[in-house]
Amino acid sequence: MKKSILTILLGASLLGATAQAQTSLGYHIFDYGATQPLGNSVTIFEGALTISARTDLTDYYGGAGALTNGIAGSLYYQHDPAFVAGGVGSSMLGIRGDFGQISELTFDFNGGSARMDSINIVVNGLNFGPGLYDILATPGYNLDEDDPMLWFNTNQGVLSFNEQQIHAATFFELDPAVYGAAANESGRIDFANLLQNGGFDLNTTVTSFGLRETNGMTYLSDVWVNDFTAAPVPEPGSALLMGISSLLVLRRRRNKHSSSRLAVG
Repeated sequence: MKKSILTILLGASLLGATAQAQTSLGYHIFDYGATQPLGNSVTIFEGALTISARTDLTDYYGGAGALTNGIAGSLYYQHDPAFVAGGVGSSMLGIRGDFGQISELTFDFNGGSARMDSINIVVNGLNFGPGLYDILATPGYNLDEDDPMLWFNTNQGVLSFNEQQIHAATFFELDPAVYGAAANESGRIDFANLLQNGGFDLNTTVTSFGLRETNGMTYLSDVWVNDFTAAPVPEPGSALLMGISSLLVLRRRRNKHSSSRLAVG
């Protein structure tokens, strides 16, 4: 009888412990007022997302999804009053991919995940170059100007996207007549388009992702996340049930242990 009650309590506590908070994190534009170093990482959306840098990556396109690829770097912010240039990078010159200085920004959702199709980022200084993509030598890359890639740790495994795929999912929305030539290099990358163009499930969720530059220099201007789900947390009633269940287990084990000692003595 006691075992049945214990089983019921444990089951009820586990069922009640799966409550999840789902929210729109919104839109974050990076504006620190002046050019400056930012340290090892920055956290935005009230602690939900941490951004850091990895530098000295040894493989241009490999190591996708590995948060240990390369070495930990420092973040820098290049200020631009119009927000169409500059932003956050792995150096004062941006996210660098020139002269072998391959680096990336990594994005970690702290204690939760977000729907991939609800995320988009704006990258400044982004120029895909005029060359055609070489499908024979290096599929997906034209090796002109910038050569970005994106990787994601998801519930579908590690997904990665090359320059050609990123190009197809990028929108240059600003008017050059208002913002000048920089408007043609300030692109919004829509992750929903990455999924759709790649034939992936739109319900894909992301725990971390990376923006890598292998041939040029770019900056992160802003981030938008509309659908974030925090990690499951016990509800008050569930926490009480779990506590009671734990006490019952401990008491049962203690009584059993005492009985064994008595029998041996």
